[in-house]
Amino acid sequence: MRNVTATALCLTVVASVSVMWVQARWPVTMPEVIAFGLAALWAAAGFIGWARPRLSPALIPLIALVAWTGLQLAIGSTAYAWNTKVALLYWSANLAFFFVTVQIAEDRRTRMRLLLALVFFAFLIAIVSPVQALDPANKVFFVFDPPKIWWIPFGPFPYVNQYAAFIELLLPVALYMAVTDRKRRILHVVIAAAMYASVIASASRAGFVLTTIEMVLVPVMVFRRGRVPARLLKSPAILSGAILMMLAAAAGPARLWDRLNQPDPYMGRREFLESSIQMIRQRPLLGVGLGNWATVYPGYAVFDDGLFVNQAHNDWAQWTVEGGLPLLCIMLMLAIWAVPRAIRSGWGSGIAIVLVHCLVDYPIQRTAVAAVFFIVLGTVAASDNEDARKKKGGNQLPDCLGANP
Repeated sequence: MRNVTATALCLTVVASVSVMWVQARWPVTMPEVIAFGLAALWAAAGFIGWARPRLSPALIPLIALVAWTGLQLAIGSTAYAWNTKVALLYWSANLAFFFVTVQIAEDRRTRMRLLLALVFFAFLIAIVSPVQALDPANKVFFVFDPPKIWWIPFGPFPYVNQYAAFIELLLPVALYMAVTDRKRRILHVVIAAAMYASVIASASRAGFVLTTIEMVLVPVMVFRRGRVPARLLKSPAILSGAILMMLAAAAGPARLWDRLNQPDPYMGRREFLESSIQMIRQRPLLGVGLGNWATVYPGYAVFDDGLFVNQAHNDWAQWTVEGGLPLLCIMLMLAIWAVPRAIRSGWGSGIAIVLVHCLVDYPIQRTAVAAVFFIVLGTVAASDNEDARKKKGGNQLPDCLGANP
């Protein structure tokens, strides 16, 4: 049952990411339905005694978030109920992805296979997306015409910062394996270098800064935890440096360099944040209803460039606008639990990186990327459960992913 569920999770991510560019409801509904189905299956298995339910403290803030959204609908404290109902489905699906992953990922082998399958998929996307960007027609997967709206897709991703978040979540896994897996070190080094170079090609400024931090810190964290002898850290570092320079040059950093040299890189986002602060002051306790930042924003806009503003470009501010201070406390509770454990694992540090990315953009607002975020978070929670069980039993802790350094 674990293997079937892990396969279903992986295929769901592959399918939902591949159709992110489609402007319709079904690419969002599909992963949500699968998440709810898998969660119901595991809940039923636990109820009838076929499987022992696995729990995690992170379920508390996630359940509280879903309950708070439902309360907003129940008491009518939302600017537009339809948007809040959509947000309720989104967060319920995130809860379902996390719950299902916790059920299966305490087994190290299942956890490793799930994460590595996602990494290999990310590697394929990291190869296709920069090459697709070289096509003047920029057809998605070289076949499909992108929607006739303002954005230009990068691979199947409608927004480069969401692509960067996708890589941020999985790059630490590739780096971890590059350091700890001697048998397949070269393969993992190539994968990590290609993923990093693709972020350079995407010209995501925040993505470039944050993945650069990952490239430096993840191997250091693995080494400091004693996962691998120092002599083994040198060879992947030298090899990855050589491959990285070649791939970064091939990615073409000129566009990224131009964006990094903009005189005011925070232009627009600053004004959105100012408007968000005014919205929070107006409704600090109940918020305007999840999913309604864009609905309320025009009444607080401090400038108008003629374009539709869909998000606050700061998820932390937007969560507070939409859910009030209670939602901010819920998200902080989740972050306080998740960040230390994610960083300690090394391979899960993308969780912390993406939460930082949320300060300057909206990297996980789409269901496909959110699914990856909560699946990785679920593996971190499952690993934490395994560590706690091993400590209780007095056994020495094994390698988190089951690699053989």
